[in-house]
Amino acid sequence: MSTGGPFRTPAGMMRRLVASRKPWHLPASGAALSVLLALPALGAGWILDDYYHRTILLGRSRLRDELGPPAEMFRFFRGDPARTRRLVDIGLFPWWTDPSLKAEFLQALSVLTHRLDYALWPDSPPLMHAQSLLWLGAAAAAAAAYYRRMFGARGVAAVAAFLFAADDARGATVGFLANRNVLVAATFGISALIAHDRDRRGGSRVGRLLAPLLLLAALSSKEEGIGTCAYLASYALFVDPRGIRRGVLALGPCFAAVVAWASLRAYWGYGVRDMGLYIDPLADPSRFLSALPGRMLVLLLGQWSPVPADLGTLLQPARFAALACLAAAFLAVLLVAMAPLLRRDRLSRFWAAGMLLATIPVSATLPMDRLLTFVGLGASGLLARFWQSAFAADGPPPGPRRGRLVEGVAWFLVAVHAILAPLILPARAANPLGPAWIERRLYVPTSMALGPEDRAVVIVNAPSPVHAGYLALRRELDGVDSSAPVRVLAPAIPSVRIRRLDDRTLAVRPRGGYLRWPLDRAFRSERRAFRAGDEVKLTGMTVAIRSVTPDGRPEEASFRFDVPLESRSLLWLCFREGRFEPFTPPAVGQGVEIDFRWNRSLLSPRRGAGYDEGLPPGPAARKAR
Repeated sequence: MSTGGPFRTPAGMMRRLVASRKPWHLPASGAALSVLLALPALGAGWILDDYYHRTILLGRSRLRDELGPPAEMFRFFRGDPARTRRLVDIGLFPWWTDPSLKAEFLQALSVLTHRLDYALWPDSPPLMHAQSLLWLGAAAAAAAAYYRRMFGARGVAAVAAFLFAADDARGATVGFLANRNVLVAATFGISALIAHDRDRRGGSRVGRLLAPLLLLAALSSKEEGIGTCAYLASYALFVDPRGIRRGVLALGPCFAAVVAWASLRAYWGYGVRDMGLYIDPLADPSRFLSALPGRMLVLLLGQWSPVPADLGTLLQPARFAALACLAAAFLAVLLVAMAPLLRRDRLSRFWAAGMLLATIPVSATLPMDRLLTFVGLGASGLLARFWQSAFAADGPPPGPRRGRLVEGVAWFLVAVHAILAPLILPARAANPLGPAWIERRLYVPTSMALGPEDRAVVIVNAPSPVHAGYLALRRELDGVDSSAPVRVLAPAIPSVRIRRLDDRTLAVRPRGGYLRWPLDRAFRSERRAFRAGDEVKLTGMTVAIRSVTPDGRPEEASFRFDVPLESRSLLWLCFREGRFEPFTPPAVGQGVEIDFRWNRSLLSPRRGAGYDEGLPPGPAARKAR
């Protein structure tokens, strides 16, 4: 029995919200909500590429000539084999890195924001994150203003603004300083959409001038700014007030801006080549198209469900394909529920098409939630419109079965996006790469890399060679003047077998071979296969490929050092029982196998066996955490 009218029920409350015509002060409210929920990012510290950028921006490193000036902080690999070999020799990148690797990104405006940090507060991660929070607020305010223009001053616009601002994927973006570029690009990109809408609805000359300029600014902040074009194209196809033909023609100035950006990007030598982590759609279209369907499905699963897209970065190809199939089934259910709305409502088709088109460019890399900013713009608008339809019944009533499906899907999405996401966002902002105790364990404590003399650090197995390699920079940032190299011999997951062949040589065989995991392949495209007998010569050590897998990955490699393995010039470490610890090479003719213990690595230290997961002492550690 009802006791208080239709608005006392949950459905009635949702109906009243999406139908409300109150002035919600959307831009300010959206910005405030997003910043408030993401405030824990102030304690996130420096992570991964932040150490690389910090080394460059401080300008004091002995590697400054190799890493380049601050203006080139996003030019990681330059297609220069000699330079790449030198960085591999230092130990910054693993021995299997392709010398011809190229990964150079044109992000000039984002570079300026980081240079501002290091000009004003170079030793304060909280203030650096405060700037990222301001950019998050600006992006959320722009999104709220855009929803208000597209929906009008109605409750549905407020719902869309809330969904965008409170999406937990924003936390994965704002908590990682190196990923601030996405927020800068989104701020300019969404502002370009507002300017274009002003032009098309009211003939605003200012809007006509600003739209291509703001688009160019978005592209100059991060390549992901190309997602702006997804909504420009969708606008012309579905909602342009002057029709499709005129809408498409009106995109001429924005198209010219994209051509100018792409031409300058190519002329200045930016782009990606032979990298496992990124695929350049223009330089390698066939490889991009083969990876596109699975990556799109997993990204959309991350956008619409509680399953993070980042899960795809941890899976081997067969399991990734299974995840993509699960995503396809889940998205098919959403499509069936939303089909009546999409058939009758142009605005819903606009949001859906923009979302799908925006997913294409970010599929150039492995699926991650921090790639969902532009995707989320359309998804939030579509979901708000779907709730308006489902709860306010503004369209033709569906049949009984479809009605139950629509209601069930609508309430499931309420639970995920209106309840769960805002609760998760603060934790993800503070821990953008996952729980802090797990991420910290991936770094080699700098205190372990010290000794009575300058010794090469030999890490037999590392759960993340990327994290382990940054020891070469973190030592300098901690004030340790060491030119000794870092050597990562093999990945740690799931296990590694080490045999000693003679007094100077180890043979290492990871179970399943090298380059098995997606992130291990970040430094080498699968097209650049190894062959048995290939060698990689480094200072003090030569790697020889003893055997390869059928798909061209090293199966077993030998590591011959210039000195006996017991030499005091070598500091041996391994990852065992969820932590790095000293390692003693086995006797000649003997071997040892080290398993990766998931329980030790994933459990919180409060439940683990007294593991001290803190970063080592030193300035970088104190400021990072």
